[in-house]
Amino acid sequence: MTHDSDVVVIGLGPVGGVLAALCAQQGLNVTVVEKDTDVYRLPRAVAMDHEVLRQVGLIGVADAVLAASNPSEGYEFVNSDREILVARYQSGLAQTAYPFANLFHQPSFEAAVRKRLSELPNVRVLLGSEVVHLVQDADAAETTIRTPDGDQRLKSPFVVGCDGAKSFVRRWMAAPMHDLGFDEPWLVVDVRLPDGAPALSTKGMQLCDPQRPTTSTQSGPGRHRWEFMLMPDEDPSEVTSDGAIRTRLADWIDPDSVAIERSAVYRFHGLIAEKWRQGRMLIIGDAAHQMPPFLGQGLCSGVRDALNLAWKLGSVIRDGTPESLLDTVCAERSPHVEAITEAAIQLGKLVCITDPDEAAQRDEQFKADQDAGRPPPFPPMPRICDGVLDDHAAGSVLPEPFVVTNDGEASTRLDDIVGYVALLIIGRNVELSDSDEMAVTNLIKTCPTLRVCQIGAGGSRVNLADTGDHVQSLLDNADALLVKPDRIVFGAGNVRTLAHQWTNYLAGASTENNSR
Repeated sequence: MTHDSDVVVIGLGPVGGVLAALCAQQGLNVTVVEKDTDVYRLPRAVAMDHEVLRQVGLIGVADAVLAASNPSEGYEFVNSDREILVARYQSGLAQTAYPFANLFHQPSFEAAVRKRLSELPNVRVLLGSEVVHLVQDADAAETTIRTPDGDQRLKSPFVVGCDGAKSFVRRWMAAPMHDLGFDEPWLVVDVRLPDGAPALSTKGMQLCDPQRPTTSTQSGPGRHRWEFMLMPDEDPSEVTSDGAIRTRLADWIDPDSVAIERSAVYRFHGLIAEKWRQGRMLIIGDAAHQMPPFLGQGLCSGVRDALNLAWKLGSVIRDGTPESLLDTVCAERSPHVEAITEAAIQLGKLVCITDPDEAAQRDEQFKADQDAGRPPPFPPMPRICDGVLDDHAAGSVLPEPFVVTNDGEASTRLDDIVGYVALLIIGRNVELSDSDEMAVTNLIKTCPTLRVCQIGAGGSRVNLADTGDHVQSLLDNADALLVKPDRIVFGAGNVRTLAHQWTNYLAGASTENNSR
């Protein structure tokens, strides 16, 4: 049997699910292949930052994530006596209008994504199915899938592997992994609290005890997670026994007061594939990179990959944009992922110190830095530096403006009005010239889904309310911002220059401003 799709997505975890939904929302016909028949019921990732929560709102599941999460009030690094060495506290909302950090239940998120896919008529999901062969030529890729009803062959312009750390697609591509030099085994224990019991903590904690480095954090409403570093002489098969786990938990709580949902030993490591595309095959998410969990950015990075890739697939398949646009996914995402992974590794190396003297030196340095107003070890999130212009705004995340509706209210998110499309945002009180207006018209011909917005002006444009001046301050003295569909700012400037540079970017033309 042969079926045709625009995109075949292999793997229905969070990354594959988000990618499939975004592609389908652009009108592409999508087939998703997943070897399991149901959502994996136990928590894995537990952290989603405000930027990615805003991004998953573009497929309509942000409210479901919020319902299955608690905002984190911060993170504390403590010594073996539980004295705070350094801390970062964040409350309220980020400029995306979501909490800075959200500790969530991944199965609830995945269930919401699957529900969204079921609502999209151009998505076909093959559960209990596995890819057994891939082949491609200049015109198409062919995927052979072993399903409960027999083998199927699907022809499609592109196949995307979202199939995890042991990715079939990555192995087929023979894409080597670059090892960033971190490899430590940790025991992860997830527990469920009694119904109605208060959270054990509203903040995350990293215990910097050289005898047993340990992480303690919420993992969604009614749940908590501990991660215990294993020592070289410990046997992973023994530390996961019920008795061993209860002994570990007894240092923190009464183990009889909680239900142990899951325990597993993971190796925390940093790896990045050296290529993410080979012809009509691509990989993203854990198939392309893995990182230690110390910054809570593993799942977040995979979702960012999906947001970067999906609109490009739509542009290539639907609008006829050159296929070279797909090469920008690795060029743009890999350096960003590597910077985050390196930061997580450096943080992990500080956490994983087991020599008492070295740990004491670290603790003293933490205290000294905290007293001096330069609290380690929290690195800033890197900006996107490739595939954007060379200006003050480029590569940053667009703050969430709200839209002034017909009744004069400004309570609706821009994302909910325009969806997953590129944006041209014109500043407050900016009057476009006739040549600017012509540039906008031509830009829409090149990028038909682009929406034009203006701060404080209506008419044919989306009327943005920017009450905190977050967007206007990003504009600085520029007339406009051009924003990619994933809400990364392409650049600021006058409309004609932005239109010219965006057209060049889509066409794969090199300009001095297309990277830093």
